[in-house]
Amino acid sequence: METIPPHRKILYATMVVAVLGAIAISFYAIDQATLFHLFKSEAQKDFEAAEEIIAKYKPFEAPTIQKPQLQSNPSPLSFGLRGSSIALTSELVSPSWKLPPKRAIAVKQALSERFENFELLVLNVPGRPLAVHPRDMTTQRVDEILSDPAAYDAWHSSFNSGELQIYSNFEWLDWKIPRFGVIVPYVNEAGKPRGGFIFSVDPNLNTIVFLEVIAFGSAFAFLLVMVVALVSIMFAWKGLHDRWKTSKTIRFLAHNDPLTHLPNRAVFSDELNKALRKASITASNVYVIAIDIDKFKDVNDNHGHAAGDTFLQIISDRLRLVFTDHLVSRLSGDEFAVMIEGDYTYHDVTVLAQRALATTNPNCTIDSKEIQISFSMGIAQATDAAWRSSRLLHCADLALYRSKNGGRSTYTWYESSMDEELERRRELETEMIRALKLDGFSVVYQAQVGLADNKLKAFEALLRWVHPEKGRISPEVFIPIAEDTGLIEALGEYVLKKACTDAAAWADPTLKVAVNFSPAQFKTGLIEQKISEALEESGLAPERLEIEITESLLIADTKSVVKSLKKISNMGVSIAMDDFGTGYSSLSYLSRFPFDKIKIDRTFIMNIGKDAHTDAIVAAIIGLGRSLDVLITAEGVEEEIQAQILRAGGCDIVQGYYFGKPANVDPANPHANIRCIWGTDDARLIEAAYAG
Repeated sequence: METIPPHRKILYATMVVAVLGAIAISFYAIDQATLFHLFKSEAQKDFEAAEEIIAKYKPFEAPTIQKPQLQSNPSPLSFGLRGSSIALTSELVSPSWKLPPKRAIAVKQALSERFENFELLVLNVPGRPLAVHPRDMTTQRVDEILSDPAAYDAWHSSFNSGELQIYSNFEWLDWKIPRFGVIVPYVNEAGKPRGGFIFSVDPNLNTIVFLEVIAFGSAFAFLLVMVVALVSIMFAWKGLHDRWKTSKTIRFLAHNDPLTHLPNRAVFSDELNKALRKASITASNVYVIAIDIDKFKDVNDNHGHAAGDTFLQIISDRLRLVFTDHLVSRLSGDEFAVMIEGDYTYHDVTVLAQRALATTNPNCTIDSKEIQISFSMGIAQATDAAWRSSRLLHCADLALYRSKNGGRSTYTWYESSMDEELERRRELETEMIRALKLDGFSVVYQAQVGLADNKLKAFEALLRWVHPEKGRISPEVFIPIAEDTGLIEALGEYVLKKACTDAAAWADPTLKVAVNFSPAQFKTGLIEQKISEALEESGLAPERLEIEITESLLIADTKSVVKSLKKISNMGVSIAMDDFGTGYSSLSYLSRFPFDKIKIDRTFIMNIGKDAHTDAIVAAIIGLGRSLDVLITAEGVEEEIQAQILRAGGCDIVQGYYFGKPANVDPANPHANIRCIWGTDDARLIEAAYAG
């Protein structure tokens, strides 16, 4: 189970505290706002009533211009007049306006009838107090009201606008009942301010209304917080869910193949290591079966990659059915592997391999097309505790390689001799690279003779390798290695250039030279360019060059290959299909590309005149060549009777030991030692040469 890192724990705790704090602040702010608007709305009603009373009695009047006199018996007022004292000074009464006692008393009585507890401060235009209520209001309280910044700002704003201005002691961070005051300017008929009133009254709200408002604010805060919380949770859940799905997908892809959903190579290697460690303790058995799909590239090329993906899924399902209790993994591409551990014997694993092969008997149907299933298997067993996973997989791969070379659609158990074979292959590969650099390869030529006129028509270039220590190495040995390792392209280019150079030096300018091409040489897409360069460097006419290809080349990538062949044909180079009749679709390729020559495979010529079925096949191929106006060449002619039968059947050209063994060609006399009319006149010399 995954653990949460400490820094993430701190982050999550901080987020929880922040959310709780945000909820608490939201409740507090909404309750504060509710209180503020409740008391403000009530105070505003009282202020509007006070404004009407003040405006009704018009308490201010213009002063009479006279020298102030001291009064010994000032008229008593219940309204606290600053000017009613005997000691009348400029600090107490404004020289510009005064507040007549009768109007002041009328205003006070009207306000008292309307409000129970209120404070009133009457100021002149300069802002000096003229009267107060209640009468016992202290100087300290007056100074407190006048020094309030909110009241000060409201006073100037009211006189500038000529309108009532409300101010308050409300603060967001101070939890208390908010108090409100109002500035009521007094403006005369001319629109000029003559004084003003600072008025405040105690709120007149009963407990029920107060509690209802607080309850409403709390409920509203709760609903608002809940809505915000739900929306936040929805967004957070969506983000976390997407992240969880992405994380789950990443974990799945890290351990599984996305196409077949089988465990991948990393999981297989890890589980195999665990099984081997366990086996070293318990002395149990561990087996690995390496599986490779036969000709999977053909499925992709012929049916498309989508069909190829479905094909792999079908195979993985069939493998699951057979190896239900065992680990089945897709290592890469068309490679699978199975691990078997526990008390299983050699016989048990062999039975499982046979069952797996049996699942390939029914073809699969994809897009209404039947596709044959075939795979090869290699089996290896860990025989002691020192085995590692890489070694076991390697041994299974060696056995798999033997299965594929042994005819495919089979299984092979690993043997220690396979390591020796691999070592020999690696050694030959190294020696081939050295031979290429040091010109250790050579090219010999085998004659192709026309049956109708017994004239030499061409030579086929054949690659030979004589190792300085191992002696002559057969092409059947080193050519497959070159194809597997990628050296075939360099070898093919060497043969092409050598053949063109040699043919250009032959005394008979009518002789052609035929060069075999491997499918690997067409993969780069530069084959036309290389042929053109070889012809240009050697000076050989294109009409004297013939390239031979096999059916496997066309199967590899038909469209691309046919396109390249047409370009080569347009140069004037002849094209022949080699080993005709050995493939299952040779006839179909004749319709896709107009070959200049068809070569009958030597396996048919070996039995000609001995087997009626073979004779019929050869006759059919010759007849096909005539109908298509294509030359027919028979290779592997080693006896005179074979040549006679082919001549009678209408074959055009023959090639084989009877007419000439592969050898070097004398440029001055290319017909030497060839059984043809332009060759050596003395047939006995030819016979002697062959006897030798």
